[in-house]
Amino acid sequence: MDRKITASHAKIDDAAQMALFLERIPNSGDLEALLMERKAVSTRNYDDDAMIARFVRSNGTTVACYTVEDVTIDEGEMIAAQCELLDAWSLEDFSGAVHVALDPEV
Repeated sequence: MDRKITASHAKIDDAAQMALFLERIPNSGDLEALLMERKAVSTRNYDDDAMIARFVRSNGTTVACYTVEDVTIDEGEMIAAQCELLDAWSLEDFSGAVHVALDPEV
């Protein structure tokens, strides 16, 4: 099953990029504070109402958010487990992890 997967990126020291990046993430105040520490971050959240899983990665300089729509919280956990195996994070790598987690026979 194809799922809508998107990615957004920002440089943490670019206020305009960060504002645009954070406005797409509900209740992003705590995330913003965490990112402003400029340390490596790997976190995720799940929006029950919208059925959207978000996976955020930062190296302290840049930040990326990978979003998967129309997934259950259990599927989000399966994706998170598969992401632990990633050596590199890109939209292609993340999409591959999603498909392995949710469509293992494809």
